Amino acid sequence: MNQFVTDVVVAGSGLLGLATAFELLSRDLDVTVVGPRTGDHAGQASRAAGAMLTVFSEVEASHDPQRVSLEVGERLAARTGYEAWLDRVGTASKRTLPLVPGVWVISNGYGPDDAANLRAIVMAAETHGCRAESAAPTDVPGLAPQVRAHEALWLPDEASVDPMLLVEALATALSVNPRCRWLDTNVTAVKERGEHLAVDAADGSTVLAAHLVLAAGTGTTGLLAPALAEQVDAPPLRSGRGVSLLARVPFSLPAAVRTPNRGFACGSHMVPRGDGTIYLGATNRLSTAPDYSQPAALDEIATLIHDATAELNTQLRDAALIEVRVGHRPVTLDHLPLIGCTGHPMIHLATGTYRCGVLLAPHAAVIVADGITAPGSTATHPYSPRRAMHLPALDDLIGGATRGLVDMLCQPGGSLPPGTHEMLERFLEAALQEFASGTSTRAVAVRRLWQRAPMAECLPLLLDAAGRVR
Repeated sequence: MNQFVTDVVVAGSGLLGLATAFELLSRDLDVTVVGPRTGDHAGQASRAAGAMLTVFSEVEASHDPQRVSLEVGERLAARTGYEAWLDRVGTASKRTLPLVPGVWVISNGYGPDDAANLRAIVMAAETHGCRAESAAPTDVPGLAPQVRAHEALWLPDEASVDPMLLVEALATALSVNPRCRWLDTNVTAVKERGEHLAVDAADGSTVLAAHLVLAAGTGTTGLLAPALAEQVDAPPLRSGRGVSLLARVPFSLPAAVRTPNRGFACGSHMVPRGDGTIYLGATNRLSTAPDYSQPAALDEIATLIHDATAELNTQLRDAALIEVRVGHRPVTLDHLPLIGCTGHPMIHLATGTYRCGVLLAPHAAVIVADGITAPGSTATHPYSPRRAMHLPALDDLIGGATRGLVDMLCQPGGSLPPGTHEMLERFLEAALQEFASGTSTRAVAVRRLWQRAPMAECLPLLLDAAGRVR
């Protein structure tokens, strides 16, 4: 059995883990990464991401103003230093990491809340001293939809990157650093051994470390021995399963184009990847027990193709499919990441970034590294794993979320006969209210599932669960 000693173990080889290892190495610490270097990385969020640096375009009109202020502030802090961080990674890896500036957000008849969401995006940008420029939809390069767009918004302070290039550049930078060891395997268990944490790996190795950073996505906290897990006391993580496509297209796309958030997902979007290739994304289906081996369903692929072709560019019907990707985005019950020190002073988290992991990676890495090199300095950060979570009751959430539920149920296409959209909303609201307060076997079962994931994205699961109970 091989045994190593290091300052910090980083468990996980996705973007958050690699970015954290890169930051720790810059602070003269010995780092051991334990996570797959090779293989297909099934289910990893980083490699399936659209990687739009969406500071403002994730804002929705229904979001609480305090939440908007907090999240936009943190995302803007990450975005402000992003070019400098890419330069550091590029220098260390001797690779070029292009950043594609700007993101277009368009509204159309598919989204009944699109106009309100665009106004909320503009307000968030202007509040933080950034630009949000209105334009005619006909001025949006690459936009040629079947469904007419009503408005367009150019966000020059947002951008996009290729996450595959970024992950590989970070991997190269780590591999050439003499203070970094990389075990191309998985963590199997973590326990305490004297003054160290003992991290066991699937290849039989054990690494003794003064600190451990858990950055293994949705499976992060399941690696700990029961006694350690109790002391860490990490909030639960759920999975937002996303399916995306890579395609070669017969048109030019100089910058990302997207719709606002809809149906518990980030809307339809296409992102340039160079050489006539684009990324199409993405679905979002909550799971309390993700299966990383499950491939994309035809329904998920059909939704992507239909919505993108109808809303973004009809020429996508002639695109050549290159690859289908599935990623599981780790998400917390209050939608804020888990970044920093836990209830155990030697164990730190870097996960829960949901749809903003690529944007937040360098910012999260600094927060984790600060917590290790200056203990206690990040204890009050809003991303702290030790924060109190204020979660909604089911009946408090229902009224504002049923429209998103109807939008999700209507995919692909999103069209209903006139007036029936509102009828279906009212029916679903009444049904969910019954589940929230009823005493039937079905209502009790639905509430039990809700307790595992009290968040708007859980509503489709509740309907599915209600239909299965007899």
